[in-house]
Amino acid sequence: MITIGLIGAGYIGPIHLGALVRIGGLRVKTVVDVNGELAAKAAAAYNVPNSGTDYREVVNDPEIDVIHNCTPNKYHFDITKEALEAGKQVLSEKPLAMKLKEAEELVELAEKKKAVTGIDFCYRYYPVVQEMAARVHRGDAGAVRLVTGSYFQDWLSREIDWTWRLLRSESGDSNITADLGSHWFDLIQFVTGLKVREVIGDLATLVPVRKRPKRQVLAFAKVEEVESEQVEVELEDYSSILFRLSNGVPGSFTTSQVCAGRKSDTEFQIYGSECSYAWNHKEATVLWIGYRDKANEILIENPTLQDPSTAHYANLPAGHPLGYHDAVLNLFKDYYEAVEKGGKGRELRPTFQTGFEEMKILEAILASHKKRGWVEVKD
Repeated sequence: MITIGLIGAGYIGPIHLGALVRIGGLRVKTVVDVNGELAAKAAAAYNVPNSGTDYREVVNDPEIDVIHNCTPNKYHFDITKEALEAGKQVLSEKPLAMKLKEAEELVELAEKKKAVTGIDFCYRYYPVVQEMAARVHRGDAGAVRLVTGSYFQDWLSREIDWTWRLLRSESGDSNITADLGSHWFDLIQFVTGLKVREVIGDLATLVPVRKRPKRQVLAFAKVEEVESEQVEVELEDYSSILFRLSNGVPGSFTTSQVCAGRKSDTEFQIYGSECSYAWNHKEATVLWIGYRDKANEILIENPTLQDPSTAHYANLPAGHPLGYHDAVLNLFKDYYEAVEKGGKGRELRPTFQTGFEEMKILEAILASHKKRGWVEVKD
């Protein structure tokens, strides 16, 4: 039995708990959050016996084997570092840290401690995204020629909409590029097997002044007129990036959180010399396959039609769609298989090294925006 402690009971913490209770051989012992009511509510909802407000209760508990770090960005480095030093395995939310140097330190410490690490890039765990990657990697697409896509949301489209991610002190030097951008770039690097090597970024704050509530507001929560204060927004809610992959392939990506009517529209397209692939989160069970000389195809997630290496992620009969919770579940299953095997397991699962690579891309984008020109991503 693997014993788990979860730190952070806001929006994403309960998502983690909902997946963990579906995996055999795991026991969540404690949930902590600086907001004790949130911690207690989450613990009660998932039959977790203990809750509290001090993360060190979890980090220093000798019974706990794995820490899930579900806190805001500013806590990622300190908590994860203490957990690794205490001999814990760690699965963290992204970004891995607020600064690239901090992320590098965590990667090195994890290697020194021989810790099994994970980071929640869950979108790659939709079954047909896995299938797309398998097909591109075995050469079905031919040579990759072009990559493009977007990620639009609307939950910050009004002046009264608020999140801690808009604060530099809480989020770091980026809001949406670090948040949604890291998910998107993980998708295209995972599927193509190529690395982002050079970027040029244009960032903007489209809602420059907002009303900040004087009480805690959870991500995606409906916010009505409450007691608030006007603040100038420090970070971007729009980002558009041109990039080049490791073989010179060009690409483009645009993201914003102020697009009315777009709830969580993630989409990306891979164009190859033999065929093309596209996926959109709105139709997450569908893989579009495009051809020049014959009819295009639609593959609906289906364990009997997918490659053996991806079929087990589509763990329901065809026609029974999986969703976001199931993508998180698939990631956690791979992670805990690695925990049980001492770090071995599926090679394509996201680790701290994956998070470090994503932060290199982010640093280059921010530097590019500042200098108004192309910047190479660090090796």
